[in-house]
Amino acid sequence: MQKNIIVTGKPKSGKSTLLNKVISSIPNKIGFVTNEVRVDEKRIGFELQTHIGSRAMLASVDFNSPYKVSKYFVDIKNLESIIPEVSNFSSNDFLYLDEIGQMELFSEKFKELVNKYLNSPNTCIATLSYIFEDNLTKSIKERDDVILVEITAENRENKEQFITQLIKKIGKAKNYINEPDRFIFKDSEVELRSEHGVRKLTFQDGNWNCVCDFYKQYGICSHIIATKEFVKLNKLKNR
Repeated sequence: MQKNIIVTGKPKSGKSTLLNKVISSIPNKIGFVTNEVRVDEKRIGFELQTHIGSRAMLASVDFNSPYKVSKYFVDIKNLESIIPEVSNFSSNDFLYLDEIGQMELFSEKFKELVNKYLNSPNTCIATLSYIFEDNLTKSIKERDDVILVEITAENRENKEQFITQLIKKIGKAKNYINEPDRFIFKDSEVELRSEHGVRKLTFQDGNWNCVCDFYKQYGICSHIIATKEFVKLNKLKNR
């Protein structure tokens, strides 16, 4: 199911700012964000902060470490010290990671955490490095359960609104899937009894299409997400 929101964009596009705003009003969340550490207005490193406020210094210009990105030396042990704290979650928890980037990916335990989050049934949002790519980051972009959102400094506010609504749409889609009687299949069409009435979806040129306003604006909606997953779970053949 498309339930993993991956936010990418060039440095300084505001990925972390967007993620922090999106998760600020979400209860029952687990994960960590990365904050800049500055002394006399000069950036000297990066610090991780978990959902309960625990902190760990990820990288610093003053560390002694064989792992280095730009002028920052990365302390893998510090990163891995907080992983147990963000590894245990219930089915109701919202998951987040900032970021999946070169510094963090020095750690195999972090890679395991990324896969655990993405492979879980939980809704997840993560920021992904735009300039660094390896086999893992490439595979993340290619996952069929990922919704990739690229932001710029100019579109960040609009994308923030979109993602905030999208999280709610994913929640609705999960509810629809748990109630199979909502779906009626007719050849290459589906009628889905949604919260706002019956939605008619059509399958054309290899894709599902919906008539709802959210789909018309963004090309995705709760009805599409639910229908694709319902088809997958029931092994129905798309036409």
